[in-house]
Amino acid sequence: MKTRQVLAMSCAAAFAACLFGCGQTITPPSSVPSAGTEQLASQSAPSAAEMTEKEILQLAADLTARGQTLEDYAAAPSLWELDKSDSFFEEVSGQRFVFYRVASLTDKAQVAQALREVFSETYTDALMEKLFRTDIALSLRERYGKLYVCEEWFSRALSPYQYTGKFTLIGCAEDVISLQAELSYESGAVQKYEDLPLTLRREDGRWALDGWKLEARADNSFVQLPAELEQLAQQSPELSAPLRYAWTLGSALKNGEQRWVDWCFTGLFQPPAGSQEQGYSLQDISGLKVSNFKIETSPDNAIYLLLDVADPGSTPLRTGPNWYLLTFGRGISRSDVVTLQMYPDSEQAAFGLGKDASDEQVITLSQELTAVADLFHNWACAGEADADWWETSNDALPAEIPYVAVRMTQDGRTDVEGRFTAEEFEQAAREYLNAPKYKADPDRLRQRCFEQDGRFGLMGMGGFTTDIGLVCRDLGGGLAGGTATVVRRYYKDDLGLVPDYDLVYTLQRSLGGEGSWYVYSCTKQPVS
Repeated sequence: MKTRQVLAMSCAAAFAACLFGCGQTITPPSSVPSAGTEQLASQSAPSAAEMTEKEILQLAADLTARGQTLEDYAAAPSLWELDKSDSFFEEVSGQRFVFYRVASLTDKAQVAQALREVFSETYTDALMEKLFRTDIALSLRERYGKLYVCEEWFSRALSPYQYTGKFTLIGCAEDVISLQAELSYESGAVQKYEDLPLTLRREDGRWALDGWKLEARADNSFVQLPAELEQLAQQSPELSAPLRYAWTLGSALKNGEQRWVDWCFTGLFQPPAGSQEQGYSLQDISGLKVSNFKIETSPDNAIYLLLDVADPGSTPLRTGPNWYLLTFGRGISRSDVVTLQMYPDSEQAAFGLGKDASDEQVITLSQELTAVADLFHNWACAGEADADWWETSNDALPAEIPYVAVRMTQDGRTDVEGRFTAEEFEQAAREYLNAPKYKADPDRLRQRCFEQDGRFGLMGMGGFTTDIGLVCRDLGGGLAGGTATVVRRYYKDDLGLVPDYDLVYTLQRSLGGEGSWYVYSCTKQPVS
């Protein structure tokens, strides 16, 4: 993940150097037809609807070739004309750098104009923000209408990714084209290939790239929604992409279109790489029979998909009409939103929650219990536990201290800086641990806290990370049979369709029923 972020940043930096030398013209490689470049310069570029698929793919080749030419020129130090008689020193992150004037570039506006020849306004703005950051040395500086750069700029790593010229048209609207682009890169001595989204936008009568290589993003605005959903997408722009994926997913499952099902989870005509035991559980929908589907949203903008399944085939989808909660996010190494999971709504309906939740008392109680269980899971114990979990912890790293300190902060029992006295900690611990005889030991507190002027503050640390990479969620909490419980479910597949096991938290009121909720036990239970 870090490597990709560095490469993306280096790629962004590469575009700063545009037309080096006075009057120098950048000519696309000979393999790129000149007719495409002439068309790009036109102020009346045709809409996507007016082009054939062949013309669209050629347009993508032309634009990526021009982008690559910019990047190649920027990576050539010999093309930079530095005036070392005009310089200044600047300290960045404790290091001193000398910046020299770039004689081959006039000002910031010229850099922006060069970028706009190839890239969309939105992406150009994003690049300019990165290129002129003041908190890093490997960026440009503008002073008195002149540009400056430090020599360390030329030692930065550049992106190894190259467009191969292979593009697949996914969809298009009047002013947007969504493509799948193949890129190549070397890993050791091996040439590897990876498909990524590529979006073209028509702005001011010209077509432009809306992103570049690892920073390119998928766009699904070409998907036509029913009038009611389209109106909702227009009213709430943050729902536009999720609603289009949801509608496409329902339609593709009904019509047996595997590549469009895959597209909903990747933004590409290829399945996602599985990470769980059973991986991507919709990889084969050949035997699936869906009679009907429907999309609805909740007041908090959650999106639900109804599937009426006559035959699930080899999929884990449930027979009959069932609602699924769709979740969306960027996923790993993605800068755009795709579908992540489709959890069965019936799992939460058992707690009076989910799509048809209506009892505010039930919802409030579930939120209260779940908040305590989640805090316990993240800061006390990530697995099975008994009420005395903290008494058996390592004395060198007492487990109850982070848990109590974080809970004190969340409950407003610390000062504005999150600090507390030993006496305040002792009182809170007795309540949160149901330990009326608990004594706060300053030496024990110092194992996990810093001390200043008689007050303690939790050392910088994060909670448990055991759930990273796992597919899990809280189903809810309630008073089943008079006992307070919270269920956290884990899944075998990436989509949240195949349950694996539950962590079941039992909670009680501390201090004889007069205190706060605390976790009395946590057990792991298989899901049949």
